[in-house]
Amino acid sequence: MSKTITLPNIIINNLESGRPDLPERFCKEMLKAYQLNGIAIAVKIGTRFRICACRNLFNNIPGLEFSFTEPDIISVSDPGHEYIRDNLLYIPDFKRQIILIISPAEKNQNILSEIQYAADLLSISMAFQKKQASLLDKYRNYLNIFQKSPNLTAILNTRGEVVEWNEAAEQLYGRELSSGPVSYLDFIHEDEITRIRENFAGLYRNCENFRKTLDPNRMMNDPSYRETSYERIMQMGAHQGLTKLTSRSGDKSLVVDYTVSLIFDPETLETSGCIVTTTDITHRKELREQMEESERKYRDLFKLIPLFSMLIDTSGKTVDFNYISSEDYDLNSMKFDGISYMDFIHRDDQKRAATLFIDLYTKAIHFKNQWIKDATITKEECALKLRSLRINNEPLRLVSGKRDHIFETEFTASLWISESNLEIKGALLSAIDVTERNNYRRRLEESEKKYRELVEEKTRDIIFSLDGKARFVMVNSNIREKLGYPEDAIIGNYIIDILYKDPNDKNQINRETFLENIDRVLKNKKSDVRFKAVCDHKFLGEPVTLQFKLDPIMENGEVIGVMGFASEISDDPLREYLEEETLSFTIDNRLTIADEVSFRITRNLRKYLNHGKMNLLRLGLREMIINAIEHGNLGITYEEKTTAQKNQSYHDLLQERQMSEENKHKKVYIEYKLCENTATYTIRDEGAGFDHEKFFKLKAARLNEQMAQHGRGILITRSIFDDIRYNERGNQVMLVAHFQNM
Repeated sequence: MSKTITLPNIIINNLESGRPDLPERFCKEMLKAYQLNGIAIAVKIGTRFRICACRNLFNNIPGLEFSFTEPDIISVSDPGHEYIRDNLLYIPDFKRQIILIISPAEKNQNILSEIQYAADLLSISMAFQKKQASLLDKYRNYLNIFQKSPNLTAILNTRGEVVEWNEAAEQLYGRELSSGPVSYLDFIHEDEITRIRENFAGLYRNCENFRKTLDPNRMMNDPSYRETSYERIMQMGAHQGLTKLTSRSGDKSLVVDYTVSLIFDPETLETSGCIVTTTDITHRKELREQMEESERKYRDLFKLIPLFSMLIDTSGKTVDFNYISSEDYDLNSMKFDGISYMDFIHRDDQKRAATLFIDLYTKAIHFKNQWIKDATITKEECALKLRSLRINNEPLRLVSGKRDHIFETEFTASLWISESNLEIKGALLSAIDVTERNNYRRRLEESEKKYRELVEEKTRDIIFSLDGKARFVMVNSNIREKLGYPEDAIIGNYIIDILYKDPNDKNQINRETFLENIDRVLKNKKSDVRFKAVCDHKFLGEPVTLQFKLDPIMENGEVIGVMGFASEISDDPLREYLEEETLSFTIDNRLTIADEVSFRITRNLRKYLNHGKMNLLRLGLREMIINAIEHGNLGITYEEKTTAQKNQSYHDLLQERQMSEENKHKKVYIEYKLCENTATYTIRDEGAGFDHEKFFKLKAARLNEQMAQHGRGILITRSIFDDIRYNERGNQVMLVAHFQNM
C-alpha cells in the first residue's frame, strides 16, 4: 500500500474512532509511516501558532508558541531554547490554520508534496471534528430541551409507532419504549381515535399525492425547484387541532392543542414519519368555561340587580339595560336604538350630568396618554388608574320614559374598558332610587325641628343622651341655666363629672349611687330608672339636687346609650302646714334605694332647717342606712371594702353579696317620726351586729384614723345627731335630732 493512501487512512480511521486526540494519533502514525526523526502540529491562535501535539520535537512538551510570517522568519516564544531552522521543515496548510513541523531522517524532497497533502487534509479534518463537536453539543442541548419540555412530544414513524418521546409523554403513558412498540393511538381518547386516524391518514395522503406531481429530473438537477417544492410540502405536512389524550390506565384525561409536522428528506421529499407536539389546555379550558359561566352570572346579576343600570358607549348611546330600568323607567315603550342616557336625566340636571361624564372621560384620556405617549406608567398601572375612576353617588334626578314620574337618585358610573388594549368603550351607570328615603329625611328634619323647639323652649328639664360609656352625646341648653355648663363644652364628657363632690361624703355615695343606676340601664336594660342626685353648679360651686329619669336607647335588641331627663325637685306647698309625720320603710340591699329613702325622710326638715344643715343630716342618715346594708346585711368588712376599692372591684363584690342565697332576702327597716322640734330615726338590719361600745369609747381623732376612707357613718352621725342609741346586738340604731340645737 502506498504512503499516499496511508495518509487518508490515518485520518479517517482516527475520525471514525470518535477519539478527541486526533493530532496526537496523527503524529504517532506519521512518525511511523514516514520514518521521521520528529513531528509536531501547531494550530493558529490569534496571530500566533501554538504546538498542540508533538513527537521527538520541542522536548515533547506542547504549548510552545511562535510567529510564522514567512518560511524563513520564525520567532519562537521560548528564548531559552534554540531551534535550528535548517533541521526542521515548516509546512502550513492551504488556509494557514495549522503548520506541520517535521524533522526528516534524510533530506528527501519527494515526501514534501505528500506532507503538504497531509497538512491540508489534517486541517480539513480538524475543522470538521470541531464542527462535529459543535453539532454534537447542539444536538445534546436540543435533546435535553426535547426531553424536559412540559409539552407532550413524540417522534413517530410512518406506521404511527413512537420512535422517541420526551419525559412528559413517557410519564403520561406510564412505561418505557424499550418494553415494546407504542402506537400514537394508544394515547388518544377512545372518543377521538377515528377522527385523529383520518386526520393523520389524510395528511400523509395529501403530501404523497403532491410528491407524485413533481418532475423527478428537475428535483435532481434544479436546486431552486427542489427547495421550493420542499417548502411547499413542509407547509402541507403541518396540521393543528384539538383532541383528548388519556393515560395508559385511563385514570387521567387531558384536553390538548396538538401540532403535527411530517418529516421529509430534503433531497427526495420522502417522508420518514412525523413530530407530534401537544400543549395541555385542560386548565385553560376549565378557566374559559368558568369565565363564561361567570360572565353569564354577572349578566344575570346585571339584569336582576334592583337598581337602574345601563351600559352606554362613549357617545352616550345605550348598549344594554336591566329589568328595573325596563320596568320603572318604561324603556319597553321606547325604541331601543338611539336611546341615550340623557333621555332619563331630569332637564334641570342634564348640564351637571354632562359635566360629570366629560370630567370622567378627560381623566381617562390623560391616564392613557401617560401610558401610550409619555410612557411614564405601565399598562398595569394605567389599568388600575382607569378602574379607579368613577362618578360616585352624585345626587341626580331621573325621569321615566313617559316623563310622568321623577326619581331622586344617587348616581354612579364607572368606565367600561377593554381588557386587551384598555380601549375606553363607554361606561356602566347605576342609580339608587332614594326618593322615599329623602322624603323620610325631610319629614324627620321637620319633626326634629319641632322636637328641638319643644326640648329647647317648652320645657325647663335638662334633656340629654349618653353613649354606651355614659358620655354626653346631646344635651339641651337648660343645663346652662340649671348647672352653668355650656352645652357644647360638655359633649363627650362623662356625666359623673357634673356630680357634686361633698367633702363629707368620703365614701362617694353620691357618685356610687349614680353609677349603679347607670349600670341598671346600660347593663341590665332597665327602663324608667328614677333617682335623685346632687350635682355641682359649675360657677357657684354649690350643690344642686336634681331628680333623674333614665331610659335605654335600643338598637337590634342591644343597649347603645341612655336617654335622660333631669328636673328640679319641686317644693311641697303643704310643708308649712305639716305638724307631725310618721313613716316606715322596708327596703332591700340596693344602695340606690338607700339614697332615695334618705331624700324622702329628710325633705320636710326644710321647714325647720336651712338647706346646708338639712343636707348634712341627710348625709348622716344615708351613711347609716348604707352601713346597715354593707356591713350589716351583706357582711362586708372594712378591710374587704378597702381592698375592693383599691382594686376597683367594689361593684363586683357588692353584687356578689347581694345575689348570694344567704343575703338576697335580707331587709333594712327604717322608721321615721317628725314632730315640732325633733326628728327620730330607727334603722335596723338583719345582720350579726357589731361591738358599738368599742367605737363610742374611741375619740373622734382615733376613730377617724381607723376608718380612713369609708365606714365613717358613725363618726358623721356623732357630729350631727343629739342622741345615738344602739341595741345590745348592734344591728339597730336610733338617731335623734333636736332642731333647736342645730
